[in-house]
Amino acid sequence: MERRWSGSGRIARRSARRHYTGAVFIRRRVWFGLISVPLLWTADDNSAIASKAVSVLNRQCASCHSGGVQFSGLDVSTREGLLKSGVRGATVKPGDSTASLLLRAVRRSDPKLSMPPAQPLAAADVDALKAWIDAGAVWPSAQQQSAGPSVPRWWSFHAPVRPAVPRSGDAWVRNEIDEFVVARLAAEKLRPAPEAKRAALIRRLSYDLTGLPPTAEQVEKFVGDVSPNVWESLIDSFLESPRYGERWGRHWLDLVRYSDTAGFEIDLYIPDAWRYRDYVIESFNKDKPYDRFIREQLAGEDFFTEDPVANTGTGYFCVGPNLDLYPDQADVNRVQILADYVDTTSSVFLGLTAGCARCHDHKFDPIPQRDYYRLQAVFAPAVKVKVALDRLSSLGHEVSENVREIQLREIGEQIGAVQGRCRKALLDAKLAALPAEAAEALRLTDSRRTPRQRELATQFGRRVSVSDRDVRACLDAGESERLQSIERRLVSMFAGYRSKPFACGVTDVGDFAPITYVPGRGTAKGPAVPPGVFSALGGGDFPEQNTFEHPVTGPIPLTSTTGRRHALASWLTRLDHPLTARVMVNRIWQYHFGRGTVATPSDFGTRGRAPSHPELLDWLATEFVAQGWSVKKLHKRILMSATWRQSADAAPAAKAKDPENLLLAHYSRRRLDADEVRDSVLAATGALKLQMGGRPVVPPLSKEELFNMIGRADSSWVVTADAAQHNRRGIYLLQKRTFRLPMMETFDAPAGQHGDLPAARFVHHGAPIADAAQRLVRGNAGAGDGGFHRHVRRGIPPHPAARARTGGTLERHSVS
Repeated sequence: MERRWSGSGRIARRSARRHYTGAVFIRRRVWFGLISVPLLWTADDNSAIASKAVSVLNRQCASCHSGGVQFSGLDVSTREGLLKSGVRGATVKPGDSTASLLLRAVRRSDPKLSMPPAQPLAAADVDALKAWIDAGAVWPSAQQQSAGPSVPRWWSFHAPVRPAVPRSGDAWVRNEIDEFVVARLAAEKLRPAPEAKRAALIRRLSYDLTGLPPTAEQVEKFVGDVSPNVWESLIDSFLESPRYGERWGRHWLDLVRYSDTAGFEIDLYIPDAWRYRDYVIESFNKDKPYDRFIREQLAGEDFFTEDPVANTGTGYFCVGPNLDLYPDQADVNRVQILADYVDTTSSVFLGLTAGCARCHDHKFDPIPQRDYYRLQAVFAPAVKVKVALDRLSSLGHEVSENVREIQLREIGEQIGAVQGRCRKALLDAKLAALPAEAAEALRLTDSRRTPRQRELATQFGRRVSVSDRDVRACLDAGESERLQSIERRLVSMFAGYRSKPFACGVTDVGDFAPITYVPGRGTAKGPAVPPGVFSALGGGDFPEQNTFEHPVTGPIPLTSTTGRRHALASWLTRLDHPLTARVMVNRIWQYHFGRGTVATPSDFGTRGRAPSHPELLDWLATEFVAQGWSVKKLHKRILMSATWRQSADAAPAAKAKDPENLLLAHYSRRRLDADEVRDSVLAATGALKLQMGGRPVVPPLSKEELFNMIGRADSSWVVTADAAQHNRRGIYLLQKRTFRLPMMETFDAPAGQHGDLPAARFVHHGAPIADAAQRLVRGNAGAGDGGFHRHVRRGIPPHPAARARTGGTLERHSVS
């Protein structure tokens, strides 16, 4: 029985094995049939699944993961790139979407892996990728053969293409700008506002181009002039005014982080910064072509070797924050300065926030960390130098300075000898009044003090300070006479002392450059990178130059430059550059309308605002280049348009549909900025001094206003001796990086680094404003209410309610 059952079992097992083998065979036939689907699909280039998936990759992923821009080491432009392991491993596992990083990223199931970063993919796009991966992720052969660097999808990374100007036939239209605007308004069933009144137009124009109000005579003449070309002539007159360069120079200086001081803990002076300020003002007044303006600032010594004015433009690199006078922090300073060059250049000329890529690939824009350091390599060989403005006067000044330095050393020793007795006696007396331990600490040099003695020296140091007044009171008659003789010699040495005939600029250390490295994990030297520009903008590596491992030290060799900044400026001023013209045109539009067509003027990246009028922006950008990069011609085209001349009174329909006035259905009112407020007050009283250029003016401030200033006021805020200089335009006032004039900051001047100040400070401590108000009232005391209004409002008729309020105030507070 057992044997029979055994036999039966073997028969059963054989039968089961045959059944299993057949089943497996059937399953394999089915499985091979299934996997033959993608193989058959591979030969079909028109497969809907593949085409849709690859389209999603190109539209949504290629801008940051293809060609020269491959964040996390990922290239989505080929199947091999997706299968190759990046930073996080293989992105796609064919046939298994659940195990593929790509699907986890687009589904946002992992908080550390959410792509695209700006906004999630549409559900249909996610489904298309899933189906494609599950089907084997086979790449269509036609696309595979033509695979290459993908064109970035974001609009601003494409070169502007001149669009056709719409032709509406609308009687409101005055030039091409209006055609684009009215077409957009018509699409929203809106109409533009009527033209503003003439008195309002001239006031708007005067502030836009000069930063000052028009005179009463200018207003009255314009309002009464009915000639057909009066508006164009008025625009031309303001563009030719020297005040134009001051106004638009201020805009540029704010962009390029201009300051007369270096910032940080001591906020030392940058002695020749004002030369760059005057260069900018002159450039705008002369309508220097913007492409040349860029070349002069980035590489003036390369493009225009013998032109000191052009070389002064490289002062662009000198007016930022720095620790140049801290030799013990030279390495830190170099790192910070190179980062400042990259960040400022990217923001000002390209409208991109590249600073994020300093530490890692940019999270939103296609700027990998490698590209950031390629651009840093462009600036790596640059060092600051003195630019001689005139050869003979510069040589004479250097010789005089050399002799004067030797003389000053000798005079210093003589003064020390005369004052030595009194200084020692006074110091000994002060030390004797201190605790013995503190006195002993103060008698030692800092290098010989213990930590406890350094603490005591800090605590009691001020108590032993000997003033000049105390020393002079101690001198005997003979010592006083000898000191006065030395002082007379000292005064005569500086009788003809003037500003140095030099500007600050940069040049390369020669035709060699230090190697630039992308920082690695735990090391400052990751992979080395050549100089170059952002790949997403069609850039790449610059031709390699000689490099060396050693830091930039020692004298500057008299050799040619590396040409890196020359290459950068040439790339930026290409006629087909995607951003250079667009960014500048948008900035000019912003200053005329209060908002750019791109509302984020220094961020044209994927986190910035899309343009409200993209075709208009591209038309203006291409026209700007076609007109020789002339800023004044661009001003005139904008100012001649009906769009700019609209009334600020919005129609109810426009307010309801477009509360931000993005569609330009009316003119947007704007507040006057700090310079305009201050300069207008001085202009209204006749006190404004219109002298141009020169060293910055330092106006007097009260003790309360100086409270938060770094350093002692007698050295950090040396008031200009000539009181008439205090009433010059705001652009010529000393601009400290860590301190802003309280009166200016109240009206939104660029913020300093000190504490908040209440708006009331403007009233209570605004001595210049109070003085100006008194001068105004005294000067018009006999002119009556009408005369006062004519003077203050510059010929613009006041609103009846405003006249009544002002008249009552004058009656109550008139000066007899």
